[in-house]
Amino acid sequence: MDLMLKDSTVLVTAASRGLGFSVAKALVNEGARVIICGRTERTLKEASSKLGSNADYRIADVSKSDDIQNLIKSLDTLDGLYVNAGGPSPGEFSDLNDSDWKHAFELTLMSAVRLTREAIPLLKKAEHPSILYSTSISVKQPINNLLLSNSLRPAVIGMMRTLSGELAADGIRVNAVCPGYIHTQRVEELMAKSKTNESDPTTAITSQIPLGRMGRPDEFGVTCAFLLSPLASYIHGSLLLIDGGLYKGMM
Repeated sequence: MDLMLKDSTVLVTAASRGLGFSVAKALVNEGARVIICGRTERTLKEASSKLGSNADYRIADVSKSDDIQNLIKSLDTLDGLYVNAGGPSPGEFSDLNDSDWKHAFELTLMSAVRLTREAIPLLKKAEHPSILYSTSISVKQPINNLLLSNSLRPAVIGMMRTLSGELAADGIRVNAVCPGYIHTQRVEELMAKSKTNESDPTTAITSQIPLGRMGRPDEFGVTCAFLLSPLASYIHGSLLLIDGGLYKGMM
């Protein structure tokens, strides 16, 4: 299926590895010109090289306002924006201090606010503009030991849902994806730090997933590419769970 993304320009943030990289790869495979960003030039160069000639990179820390402004200013055109950031630190309430909360606020919520604000003028000029926010299944049900994610990611959803009304007149679609357990380095790190009595945290997780396994990054990437594409032209203000059936709530 042709997603009609050829020659479009899409910015994918925090994309030197993990879910961001999987989205960038899926977009490049559809013929899009992809700009990735991250904090470390070495890993960005490696990722850009793997993605091929349709990819370029910018060094930017999305938790910093100036970096986001400079990132967007470096672009001449923009058709799609995938809003992504590294997950906030794990921990329970008693583990976290004010500094942890402030950093998570800048990284998780304000990165989404600032990227959206700066990108809107460019997106208004595009034919099929779209913003896709990467959040987590934690917006539907809290995850143990991830208090910061459980608290701040729902605010991104509240912003997205509100923007779906505000930006509709400009033709800018906004949606969010809520991944469950996709097998990335981030998930490996979280499992290593998990406070569980299970000897094998992977088995403890997959036993809860109806499909019986974690998701693959490529499965996640192609889904996001579709939501950013013109083929998803009537999907707006939506949350899509990509979790293998892990979430069992009605809404």
